[in-house]
Formats: sequence, structure tokens, C-alpha cells
Amino acid sequence: MLMQSSEEQDSVSEEAMQVYIYSAGSRYVMQRTLRELLEIEAERRKSAGEWVGYKEITEEEINTELQKRRDMVLAQDPSFDFWAQVRAQGFTENTFRDELRRNMQAREMFFPLDPEEWPVEQLKVILSDSWDQFLSADHQTLLEKKEAGEFQPLNDQVLMTFLMPTVWKYLIDQAQISYPSDGLPEGIALRINNRDIKTEEMFNIIEPMISPIGKKWADSFALNMKLATEDLKSQGVWLTDEEYLAKLNVERADYEGTIIPHEMMIMQFLGFPSMELYYQYFRARHSYRKLLPEDESEEYLKLVAEMIDTHGSFYNADRVQVDVILLGARDKNTGSFPMSGDSYVEAEERALEVAELLEAEDANWDEILLDYSDYPETVNNNANPQLPQPKRGRLPEQSRNDLRGFLMENDYTDFVMLSNMAGKIYYEAEIGQVYGPYKNALGYSFFKVNNRAKGSKGIDYDNNERDRFVVNDDLLTTKFHAYVNELRQK
Repeated sequence: MLMQSSEEQDSVSEEAMQVYIYSAGSRYVMQRTLRELLEIEAERRKSAGEWVGYKEITEEEINTELQKRRDMVLAQDPSFDFWAQVRAQGFTENTFRDELRRNMQAREMFFPLDPEEWPVEQLKVILSDSWDQFLSADHQTLLEKKEAGEFQPLNDQVLMTFLMPTVWKYLIDQAQISYPSDGLPEGIALRINNRDIKTEEMFNIIEPMISPIGKKWADSFALNMKLATEDLKSQGVWLTDEEYLAKLNVERADYEGTIIPHEMMIMQFLGFPSMELYYQYFRARHSYRKLLPEDESEEYLKLVAEMIDTHGSFYNADRVQVDVILLGARDKNTGSFPMSGDSYVEAEERALEVAELLEAEDANWDEILLDYSDYPETVNNNANPQLPQPKRGRLPEQSRNDLRGFLMENDYTDFVMLSNMAGKIYYEAEIGQVYGPYKNALGYSFFKVNNRAKGSKGIDYDNNERDRFVVNDDLLTTKFHAYVNELRQK
């Protein structure tokens, strides 16, 4: 586990602490936000003279709930390392216990065991049509059971997968939440209504969650942002607050009414650990856009032509079948980086061993892949033929974005590592040639492209608005990352 002396903690800058908080500690940021919102709601009810429902949860109650969860997991797989999975999800034992406490308090406030204590009028507002469609009838059933002398709790799955997420969203929407990118004063990492949470306090809580690799990635993000921000400001192109919010609101509006919310796109598809880090990246990236030629200018259209020439396989939805020998730096069971040591060092040593084998005249790629690759045959022991599987690294023929999923690459890893292996595979590799070792988001890898299949999509930059967006967006990201890489080399 990463530990620091008091002197080392004192030397950690405000900017670095906040990056740690919003990367390795992003789970705790949300956990802390919901905890504060629950307390604010209890205060509101008390001031309004309403039934409060907020109660202190005892350690014994938490222990009982914890044991219940462990028993459920171990009943399915007795060899399962419960706490390893908890840590992999971004918790320490203490913050996980706090998570259980918060969920139990929330249940007492919104769906207590006694159905007569439910805040019905508030639930009608929160759940809207869902109250009339099904929960009203469930509530009536629970009232009738109580009348008959029987208390029956709500179904846990319905409660945790639908009802409570809807309640949390309502509480978030009712609050005013501010982050560092919103201009919080120094020393404050989070503001919820009029409650300030200090950077140092949050950092001390999340510090045990930071793995050595997580720290390196956070440090890389902080350095990249520092270099870009300073340089862009010195060139007079840094977006003003008004420009930044205008551009961000345009992007947000693009996702309104779609099946993929803006936050889901950023955190699940682009891979940013928190919206706060994305907002910082977004502002720098769009500030850099001012350094590029104007849209429709001859210079800009030349850049577009170059992108279509080099990245056309992506725009045309070409597919590639590639074999990958992975020497992993992540825990095979949890998918997270170990909490001690630099696992990339061990992965690199194994990669050098594989490199020697591959350089031998009688090298057999297929045998070496089966002997050394850390890719599993199937994911989660799932042999469903309808789902693409890693097959020890003999990856299926797939698009660039699907390939990036197998490599665990995304916009965030591209930015912190300033490279990506999918690009080398898709845009540069020759069929049959062995490449590597390459350091990537999973560890170190060798790869060999076996086949390419042309896509039928085609690209129409001039007349298709979506095609134009994809090319422009890819151009900006590619140029911005190259620009930051140049700053790192100076």
C-alpha cells in the first residue's frame, strides 16, 4: 500500500491532492456527496416539521449487514476474495462500512420497514409516473400486510437498482454542487450547498486507495494539465469562464433526449474516473483548438485530408483481427493494479523474456501466446458464443472501438500515457509482422495483425454532419495529445 510520511504529505500540492481525489478517490467523492445530501435532507425535514426518519446506524447493525453480503458472495464462490473486490471498487474497509451505513440510513428515511412512515408525498414527486404505475400498489400491499400483523421489506433488488438511484438523482438535482473546476477557493475540494469539504480532509481519507500505478497516472494527468494550462495561457488562448461553459453546455445538449447520458459517455466510454477531471481536460483541449486553423480554411482542410488518409480505417468502420500476447500489470481477479510495488516492472521483465523467445529463428508465435499471454480464454468464465471473448489473446475480428475495449484503452488512458496501442494496430501495423513490446493500459504487449476487412460505411466529410463531427473530434484529440507530448519532451 502507498504510504507517505507527514513530511511527504505536506509536500503534496493542492493540485496534486485534488487529482488524486478525483481519480483514485472518485468513488469516495460520490459517496461523500450522497452522505452530505442525506444529512441536508434530514435537516430540511426537521426544519419543515416533517417526519425525519434519519437514525444513527450502530456498528453491530453494520456488522450484520456486512456479514450478510459476504455470505451471499461466498455462497456462490467460496474462494472469492471479498475484500480484494471491495478494494478494487475503490473502497477501503472504513469507507465501505460508511457506504453500508449511508445506504441503511437512506432506506430508513425513504423506505422504512413500517410502510406508514414512508414519505409518500415526497416519493410521488421523486418517482413521478413510477409511483402510480407500480410502487403505489406495492405500498398498499405492505400496508395491508402490516394490518395483518406482518412487516415485509421491499425487494432488495428493486430497491437498490431502481428506487434508490432515482432518489439519489433527485437529491443531486435539488442541490448546488461545486467542484474545483467551478472556481472553488484553494483548500476546498467539494462544496455541497453551503457545506465545504476540505481538500486535505478528503485526501487523507482516499490516500490508502491510491496504488503506486494509480499515483503515477494521477501525477501524469496533473503534469500534463499543468504544462498545457500554463502554455495555453501564455499564448492567450485559454478559454474564459464564459467560453468554457458555453462550449460545455453545447456538448451536454447533444446528449439530451438520447439513451446515453452525458456523464455515462464521459465516464464509461471515454474512461475518465470523474467528471471533474474531464472538465479540466475539456477546457484545455478546447483552448488548444484556438491554435489550429479556422474551420473551412485551406490550412484546416489540409489537416482534415491528412486525418482521413491516416485514420480512414476508423472512419470507414474497417475491422481487424489481431493476436495479442499480454504480459499483464493488473490483478487477474480484480482487474485493478496491485496496492504495492510497480507491477509494470515485473510485466516488463516478462516481456523481455518473451521478446527473446520471439527473436529465435524457430519461434512459434501460437505456442508462445498460449504459454505466456495473460488474457483469459473467456471473461467471467462466460462461454456464451454470442459474446466476443479474448481467447487468450486471439482476439476476434472487430472495429477499432471494440478493440480498444479489449485493450482497456480510452481517452483518459491515452492522455495519461500519451500513447495507445490500438492506434498502432489499426493505422500502422503490417499483416503478419510481430510488434512489441508496447507499454499500454494493461501491461506490456506484443501483437500480430492477421487480417484486415474493409468497412462499407464510407466517409462524407462535406455532406454528412455526423462524419464531419467524428473527423473533427478525432483531429482535435490527436493534435492536442501530440501537443501535450511535445510539452513533456521539452
